[in-house]
Amino acid sequence: MANLSRPTPARQILSREPSRPVALPARRTVIGVVIAAALLALAWFDGGEEALHPIEQEIVLPGAGQ
Repeated sequence: MANLSRPTPARQILSREPSRPVALPARRTVIGVVIAAALLALAWFDGGEEALHPIEQEIVLPGAGQ
C-alpha cells in the first residue's frame, strides 16, 4: 500500500521540536573540572608520603649460640 501523506520538510520538523538548553554540556564540563580539581588538590595536600620510621625489634636467628 502506498503512503499517500506528504513528507514533511526537515526545517518544519525541527521547528516543531522544543529547543534544548545549550548550557547543559557546559554545566557538566564545569562540574567535571571542579571534581577533578578537588581530587588533585586533595592528593597534593595529602601527599601520600610519610617519614621513614626505623624498625627497632630484636630478631632471633635460628642456630645462634645462646
